[in-house]
Amino acid sequence: MGRIGPADVGHRVVVRCTLPGQTGPSGGQAYTDVLGILEHCDEHTLRVRRSDDTIVKLPIREVARAKRIPPAPTPRTR
Repeated sequence: MGRIGPADVGHRVVVRCTLPGQTGPSGGQAYTDVLGILEHCDEHTLRVRRSDDTIVKLPIREVARAKRIPPAPTPRTR
């Protein structure tokens, strides 16, 4: 299982977390992904800033997978 830690603060991450009490399309656990810049990480919570500047607070107990990913590509001009 991929994990991130305090050394990843300030980097772009993707975090897959469970949706407690919800069922996925196959009848199993439901998940959602959060993509953004890791703002905070401790033994209890992660905070991720999305591209729209909203902050998502995620309890560690709900994190299924998490990893650092490359920076977002720069927009191309046409």
